[in-house]
Amino acid sequence: MQSAHRRGCIYRNNYFGYLLARHVMQADHLALGERAFGSEADSLTTVKYRSHLDALKAVESSLHEPGGISLLLGSDGAGKTTILRQFALHLSNDSDVVLLDGRELDPQQFLVRMLQQLGSHPTGSSDEQLIRELRGVVVELARSWQPPVIIVDNVDRMQPSTLGVMNVLAGMEADGRFALRFILGGTRSLQNLIDSDGMHNFAQREPGNFKMEPLSAKETMIYLHARLQAAGCDRADTIFPFDVCDRLRKQSGGWPGMLNLFALEAIKRSSGFPLSVVDTYGASEKTREASATELPVLQVTKAPGRVPPSLTISKDGKVIGEYVFKGNKVLLGRSDFVDVIIDDDFVSKVHAIFLLYSDALVLLDLNSSNGLTVNSVVTKKTILRSDDVISLGNHRVKVEDAPPVTEEMEEMIRSPDTLKMKNLIDLRRQRAQRRLKSVR
Repeated sequence: MQSAHRRGCIYRNNYFGYLLARHVMQADHLALGERAFGSEADSLTTVKYRSHLDALKAVESSLHEPGGISLLLGSDGAGKTTILRQFALHLSNDSDVVLLDGRELDPQQFLVRMLQQLGSHPTGSSDEQLIRELRGVVVELARSWQPPVIIVDNVDRMQPSTLGVMNVLAGMEADGRFALRFILGGTRSLQNLIDSDGMHNFAQREPGNFKMEPLSAKETMIYLHARLQAAGCDRADTIFPFDVCDRLRKQSGGWPGMLNLFALEAIKRSSGFPLSVVDTYGASEKTREASATELPVLQVTKAPGRVPPSLTISKDGKVIGEYVFKGNKVLLGRSDFVDVIIDDDFVSKVHAIFLLYSDALVLLDLNSSNGLTVNSVVTKKTILRSDDVISLGNHRVKVEDAPPVTEEMEEMIRSPDTLKMKNLIDLRRQRAQRRLKSVR
């Protein structure tokens, strides 16, 4: 008969072995998820669905029209960037192609990058000089070959001054025809932007447009299974059953970019395969549910007399962008579908989230690879004040107009214990109970 001590050792050894095996299994799951849906997944495979193929045909057709301008419209995560990159590769055999992301580009950056991608070395120091240089290059190319194609993604996020320069380029001609063709990508508000007074050269060229549509239930299942198979999974149906695929489609709206995010989150939380519908209730959804039911939040657009918080993004001491809060949750990272995009190799795809309440602005690190600091102090979660500076990668984000911090929260911040969101929730519940008692 085994002694109690020996039985205890066997139990502990078995338990530790179980934990080790479970961690190894979860690591394998995560590795598969990253290959299929993570930041490097796009280079692995492109899954073409009906709206994707229709978009390629529509864009190519518009380029052959006299106006030579095509608008590709769709929600964030609709796959516009993937389509534009693929089309640029397709065109590069027959045309000179420039591929740019319009976010954060000032006029000089825009012109310099165009000249560089067209094989010219910029020498001008002003916008006017660079425009003259560019005119000479594109007119020569249009006369000797055919008009170059300028592909610009996120046009509706461009600076107004950069849009003005692009409008000037749209009016350039060579031998009685337009010297440049354009493919512009953006959200569905892009059409209204093109129709505005400042973009008259584009409007006169009568651009064609195509609106992206989300994946159907069947296309979603094909999309998820194809990515898993490309990542090395032989039986993708054993990972994502149909009910899980349908749930992920509803959760993501059927947009590929968002589908990748939610699929990866579900794999991270799963304890085994196949996944269940329960695994699809991710951190993002729980955050939405909590903020809607438990936490009184500031409705930014309806708060009279209060200026919404803003973020000023800089690099190497130079301001490169600004974001004003339009809602209660703001995602920050390197991905195309976050709210504040930081183009930095040291920034994770979805790096951090800002949560705006009526009496606090909270910053949470979303398990990023390289972390972040607030005022040079490494932190995972904290309440932000105005003029706080967040450092991540080679970028700095300065906070402006944050809600004033109350004395109770000051005590929580000064406490040696780490700030816990539960304490914040309990504090608000206590206040709500006090207000309820006073009404009674």
